[in-house]
Amino acid sequence: MILKPALFLKEVILFGTTLLLGVFSAHNYSSVVEKGIIESSFSWDNIIIVLIFAAVFYMIVLRFKRVGAVFFKFLLAFVVFSGSQLIFGSIISSPWGLVLALGLVLTFILIRNVLVHNIGMILGIAGVSSMLGITISPLTAVVLLGILSFYDILAVYWTKHMVYLAKGMMESGAIFGFIIPFDLRDFFYHSYEAKHKIGEKFMILGSGDIGLPLVLSSSVALVSIGQALVICTFTLVGLFATHLIFINQSGKRPMAALPPIATLTIIGYLVSQL
Repeated sequence: MILKPALFLKEVILFGTTLLLGVFSAHNYSSVVEKGIIESSFSWDNIIIVLIFAAVFYMIVLRFKRVGAVFFKFLLAFVVFSGSQLIFGSIISSPWGLVLALGLVLTFILIRNVLVHNIGMILGIAGVSSMLGITISPLTAVVLLGILSFYDILAVYWTKHMVYLAKGMMESGAIFGFIIPFDLRDFFYHSYEAKHKIGEKFMILGSGDIGLPLVLSSSVALVSIGQALVICTFTLVGLFATHLIFINQSGKRPMAALPPIATLTIIGYLVSQL
């Protein structure tokens, strides 16, 4: 069995930092949730609408690649801005959170290296996922993790549309997730050029594989920060399982990373309730 400790350490630092920021951000927002300032807007009707939108969007991207490329870049910058604003807003008062978020997104757009990209992704994913987490119940988050894990398997290995969509995003230069370099010095590699070296110099960990487990941890963080950290620990064990599966493939090909991560995250939730 092959194990690459240095590579896994980079994964843990990036993923673990995102989990911690998201959980503590959700916990800091607990007071506004109790006051009813933030309320749950979740419904299964919303999920159906999102899935229909995703299907239509996928067809548009396949048909009009240039339009899709522009949209991907805009959406990526929006995620970084909105997520970082939520994180900064949970720590410092307005308008400084907004100022810092604007500064970050400008840096993200202008300085195109792997390190800046990953910092933007950490804050973007942590903020968006924590906000989603505090608007739903832990049980709902568990159900979503289970459903989306099966969907991930179908979308990667059967229909393969997730693979084509990921390729479209990478071709546009908008990579939704961490770009993890095999060599430490490649953190300063140009993020746009990194797409040509996936599997050779870099690996990708998608934003959904990071953000969805954090949604569950953030939901629990409203009740108990300790229980949320237990879930995060199990999530990182799931990351280790994913690392082993990926590294020991006979050929480096796309894999559904969410199922092992989600499985350990759900087990962590069950353990935290004991």
